[in-house]
Amino acid sequence: MGKLADLFWQGLTLQHVSHKKIVVPYLLFTVMSLLFELFLLVIFIGTGYWSYSFGARPGFVFFIAGGVLVLMMVMTVGVLAGVLKRRVL
Repeated sequence: MGKLADLFWQGLTLQHVSHKKIVVPYLLFTVMSLLFELFLLVIFIGTGYWSYSFGARPGFVFFIAGGVLVLMMVMTVGVLAGVLKRRVL
């Protein structure tokens, strides 16, 4: 299972790819993904604040969605850092 995880991470961080016509669009996609996730985080926080201000409590699924959003952001930042650390550009 560890070998599969390593291969997956190598694919996500483009460790065996150095052509700029592939890396640059991938970086743009990753940055846009991060911006979208930040937008979703703002909506999540706003919804939580709004629901508590009206006296309603969000359900369990709301908090699960928040956890999934945080995990997605951690993975996106990790992939972005891994690609930029290689300094292919």
